[in-house]
Amino acid sequence: MNSEMSAWLRVLREGDQPRARLVCLPHAGGSASFFRPWLAHLPGDIDLLAVQYPGREERFNETRIACLASLAEHISQALLNLPIRPLWLFGHSMGAALAYAVGVQLEAAGFGAEHVFVSAHPPPHRQPLSDLHRQDDAALIADILRQDAEATGLWDNPQLRALFLPTLRSDYQAIETWRPAQLDRLAAPIDVLLARADTDVGLDQARAWADLSEHTPDIRQFDGDHFYLKQQPRPVIHHLLQRTAYLQGDSV
Repeated sequence: MNSEMSAWLRVLREGDQPRARLVCLPHAGGSASFFRPWLAHLPGDIDLLAVQYPGREERFNETRIACLASLAEHISQALLNLPIRPLWLFGHSMGAALAYAVGVQLEAAGFGAEHVFVSAHPPPHRQPLSDLHRQDDAALIADILRQDAEATGLWDNPQLRALFLPTLRSDYQAIETWRPAQLDRLAAPIDVLLARADTDVGLDQARAWADLSEHTPDIRQFDGDHFYLKQQPRPVIHHLLQRTAYLQGDSV
């Protein structure tokens, strides 16, 4: 990867002859490091990359991008710059919307993903209207804590709140203002993962992802809330490997 494109992609593991490349797209306010624990459960012949949006971690001083279409374009260009490998996209929450948008752009360029996984988010045509990015800090933080009670310590700290809230607000603006004029159907399968206790997306919304793929989506529910990934990375990865036919009766 050249220096310009590598800023968008954190390489968590890259082998000499990988069977596939798994690229993960984080949630609003999230960073590439969110997916580092997956290394312990992913087979060694699967490359693991995570998208790093500007405004966090090593890109903290870069200008944030509050437009999901623009984010998708940058990410797509970074992926197109890589050597060709079988590609799986996995996006959680805001990252799920981006995984679909990136999948559309990659297919338009002739290098589509083999499989797209969308986690904990409805498709764009079933996304409820929201304007939390325009509301005060308390409302925004309350929404985060509603989804992730474990984050209380971060948002109770005034210094950390001042550091991270602008990035979170920018991400909320990106997803809340994303209303694509055209909804393209992906040639790649779209599979849906969601948590049983997640109040932000239900089965009816999950089924609507079928409108955006030539394949009938597989819908898999996991125990937990919106951030179920934190508690059970192993079963999530096992499910991904089964759905991509990496596993054929094996275990990881």
